[in-house]
Amino acid sequence: MMAGYDEYRLHLDTRIEEKVRIAKGKGAVASISKQASELGIEVLKDGGNAFDAAFAVAFALTIYHPQAGNIGGGGYILYKKKGFQNPLCINYREKSPSRVKKELYLTENGSADPEITAFGPASVCVPGTVKGFFTLHKKYGSLTEQDLLEHLSKLSQKGCRINRYQAQCLNRLNEKLSYSPESRKIYGMKGRPFEEGDVIPNPDLAETFLILAREGERAFYEGEIAECIERDLTENSGFITVQDLKNYTIKEVEPICTEVKGRLVWSVPPEGGGAILIEMLNILNRDSFFRIKPYSPDFFHFLAQSFKMASVDRLFYLGDVSLADNSTYRDIFRRDYTERLFSFINRERDIKTDSLLNHMHPNEANIFKENGKRITSETTHFSIIDNEGNAVSNSYTLNLRYGSKWSVNGAGFLLNGSIDAFSFSPGQPNYFGVIGNTHNMFAPNKRPASNMAPVLVTRDREVEVIMGTPGGPAIPTSAVTILMLVLGRGMPPTEVIQKGRIHHQGWPDILYTEQGSIPDDIIDGLSQKGYMIQDKNEPIGDIHGIFRDSRGYTAVSDFRREGHASAY
Repeated sequence: MMAGYDEYRLHLDTRIEEKVRIAKGKGAVASISKQASELGIEVLKDGGNAFDAAFAVAFALTIYHPQAGNIGGGGYILYKKKGFQNPLCINYREKSPSRVKKELYLTENGSADPEITAFGPASVCVPGTVKGFFTLHKKYGSLTEQDLLEHLSKLSQKGCRINRYQAQCLNRLNEKLSYSPESRKIYGMKGRPFEEGDVIPNPDLAETFLILAREGERAFYEGEIAECIERDLTENSGFITVQDLKNYTIKEVEPICTEVKGRLVWSVPPEGGGAILIEMLNILNRDSFFRIKPYSPDFFHFLAQSFKMASVDRLFYLGDVSLADNSTYRDIFRRDYTERLFSFINRERDIKTDSLLNHMHPNEANIFKENGKRITSETTHFSIIDNEGNAVSNSYTLNLRYGSKWSVNGAGFLLNGSIDAFSFSPGQPNYFGVIGNTHNMFAPNKRPASNMAPVLVTRDREVEVIMGTPGGPAIPTSAVTILMLVLGRGMPPTEVIQKGRIHHQGWPDILYTEQGSIPDDIIDGLSQKGYMIQDKNEPIGDIHGIFRDSRGYTAVSDFRREGHASAY
């Protein structure tokens, strides 16, 4: 019997004290990986545009950040081409296989079993990354996909030189990774624990890149790679078939937006997490909040209350369903509705989530209940802009670190574990601790709901901010904290990304703080307002952004997972 997943979570005994990485120039890349960011700049210098660089960085992170970088997962590209009035969005989120049944994932008591929903071949949804980035590149790229992929193949042969964070992840999760023969071959310990500076080559992935270079995305969705995926998964109790892959489609959708201080803040619509972010911004976007001293107990209190209210509302709309007649979804864009939510905030005390639910949705409150789950995640984000102003904000995931932990035999890439992102019973939490809702109920051929919320900020058609973060349910809360300070208060992004963060997701009714990052007097002030406060021994978010000022672009990468910003 495999040990429970929580035993394999990455724990940080102390908060890593480093500085954010900064780079300034006429074109910039911010990502979690030094090698991937520098590759993106090489592509720009060689005559490529932001879409070429995004193609290269997305696939390169499969080599350099296999915890989340992927061709076996999915996500959202928010992008703006120079001259376009508004950004556009490609939804390449994964889809559940066609022949799975809910009952296969349930325990005897009817709850979802995370050892099946989040781990191993049965947890895999149909990946969208390859189709998403080939679609973007075919429309707007200027270099050839073949040249980019052949170069990536050579880089995969050389391998990834891992940093401290990656060594910790590999050591912590090695037993889980070793369950898959291909993952064990690539990531298994070779007689000793991994150390910073170790090199991990991946010749099987190098060959996969060459196949994609020769045959394009067709190889992945109906050709040689598709057949390899079906064969490996079906032999090991998985469900994806070549027909599932062949039937997979992306969705090109209009992003959603709101205005903050004369700028338009754009993100992705449901089933993505941009609407959660937009609602938080709409609740807080008023002068009385901007007058509150940053990093005071009242500042964190108002943030936390908005986080909780948006977490309540997400229960009533977030999922891969039609929202045309959904009143809650319409409400989050209405000024009078969000003003009413802001008026609920009692400056002196925390309003418990169950009470907020009763106020906001009194007829539905009995469906949902408290739970004690913790949060974890492994998404990643990168931001790119070129010297013409073309911009890409991309968030993608495998769900949890290394996804399902299962790598395709002979192909060298990990597959997602995104079945766990579905709801299996209203009111019950998934591994992230997020309460299940009816809109995200598991079904075949469906995209799971996501917290991913890549951001673009524009003013007068020009891009001012490109930003995103991993963090599961902490994605929108981390991004809103940064945006409210950078846009709302004019604070330097380097300063606000450096500082400690809080997170609240409604249930469990706990205010999470980064260990040692919030001063004791602030914690005491929040405790006096009635919050139950708990240190997280994991980072809250991992921001990678690009910010424009009068002198050009500044790329900023978070220190929390040792990210890297590059520019030229």
